[in-house]
Amino acid sequence: MRRWNWQEDALAEESERSVLTRRDLLRAAAASGAALAAGGPLAEHALGALEAAQQPKRGGRLRVGHVGAGKGETFNPGRGSSFIDASRYFNLYDPLVRMRPDLTSGPGLALQWVPNKDSTAWQIKLRPDVTFHNGKSFTADDVIYTMRSMGDPKHVGYASVAGIRLGELKKDGNLGVRVPLKSPNARLYDNFNVQNSVVIPVGLKNFSKPIGTGPFSFQSFTPGQRSLCARNPDYWENGKPYVDEWEDISIDDNTARLNALLAGEIDMLSQLDPRQGRAQLSRKQIQVLNAPSPTVQVFLMATDIAPFDDRRVRQAFRLIANRQALIDGALSGFATPGNDLAGRGLPYWLDLPVRKADPERARSLLRAAGHEDLTVTLHTSTIVPGFTEAATLFAQQAKAAGVTVNVKREPANAYFDTSLLYTKLDFAQSFWTVTALGQWYPQSLLSTAVWNETHWRNKAYDKLIQSAIGAPNNAVARRRWREVQLQQYRDGGYIVWANVNLVDGVGKNVKGMKPSSFFNLGGWNYRDCWLT
Repeated sequence: MRRWNWQEDALAEESERSVLTRRDLLRAAAASGAALAAGGPLAEHALGALEAAQQPKRGGRLRVGHVGAGKGETFNPGRGSSFIDASRYFNLYDPLVRMRPDLTSGPGLALQWVPNKDSTAWQIKLRPDVTFHNGKSFTADDVIYTMRSMGDPKHVGYASVAGIRLGELKKDGNLGVRVPLKSPNARLYDNFNVQNSVVIPVGLKNFSKPIGTGPFSFQSFTPGQRSLCARNPDYWENGKPYVDEWEDISIDDNTARLNALLAGEIDMLSQLDPRQGRAQLSRKQIQVLNAPSPTVQVFLMATDIAPFDDRRVRQAFRLIANRQALIDGALSGFATPGNDLAGRGLPYWLDLPVRKADPERARSLLRAAGHEDLTVTLHTSTIVPGFTEAATLFAQQAKAAGVTVNVKREPANAYFDTSLLYTKLDFAQSFWTVTALGQWYPQSLLSTAVWNETHWRNKAYDKLIQSAIGAPNNAVARRRWREVQLQQYRDGGYIVWANVNLVDGVGKNVKGMKPSSFFNLGGWNYRDCWLT
């Protein structure tokens, strides 16, 4: 029987690991101008490699600047979706599964995952001797409560539990949970490494005073401005965190955020503007954190709204994009071209050719679809560095195909709010952190997905995704995931134009922060940071 026992740090039975391979990391770093040192770990291969680790010091307040999300900012993992929200979730709460910097899975609050013979049920063994910030012991009841809370279709993490028979979840003692499934899932643990699946205690509904098991406990919060949390002295990871306090601060303007770091008003910033990152590599005023990753920037086309309901139009728009020019102009080279499929370097990702710009072919497809001299609006925002620059460049590229693209800037503090704007747009931009195909496709391309931003709804395709997730072995999984991806490559509503490097700025007074291919600022890992 396959057994994922992270207590022993072993995934030996898994023949294909969830990892962006060393070769992928080196290739991507080289493509973005990194100076590579042979033989070292990821941190040594990243642009602006950080100084060697020293003995950690204790004390001080770690101040982190982010692009804000206005009044939509929250400590409620069922509602928030912005970067600053993710930062808060991963440090006040804990996930069941942690992602290491190289995208391998490691233990969070779960130590062991054991499937039955056909992967229709899993047994989870939980970490002992963990307490919530209010002193309550962490038990199986909290995991069951968390999963059932995620069963609300409005919960941002709904896709992670949509395949679970939530009413049949059962305790196995205080530290065991039996998880029965609606259909087989050979990698269930992949669903529980994302920020919206962090564990909350039984009964928590008031997130104005959130409680978790994480390295920091709640002190105060003003949405759209800042939050303050204090060191959890009883954290289960012995001796951590090192700083006394951690503060997240909303600073929407990229220049203002960098100036705050240079002036010592903050200690780190997430999402360093690529042009600023390139400049800082030579100026060396700060540490530039740079990690190649399967994270993607995309243009999205709603497949049920004209003109994008015609596959010929979608195909044409994919041929408009000069991907390397977009990367050079919008991301200062901190990316590699995308092939319209998410998950580069992950198990079962399909390495199909990157489409080359062909405006004449695009013009021909549009003419055949009856959309010659087409005019469309592309919605963009400053919420992610490079968005507005890429939108402007794409509009320029589209002229060669006879398409007029009007760029409309939407407010950053509402852009990724599914209830206000984001999933209602017909042609827009998006950004995805991808850790496994079985985690990403249910979030974005199932008919019922909360984040179905391309409005892709196809019951046969839903079944195809589920069959790939439940594949009994690697050979079958490869075959089924190939079918899933081929259909998106041919007909989908995504223009996946860049596999993005995660670029952040870190003050020279901060130690312990390492690049991670999982997410920005070391995967939002503040428990390992200390201040000199």
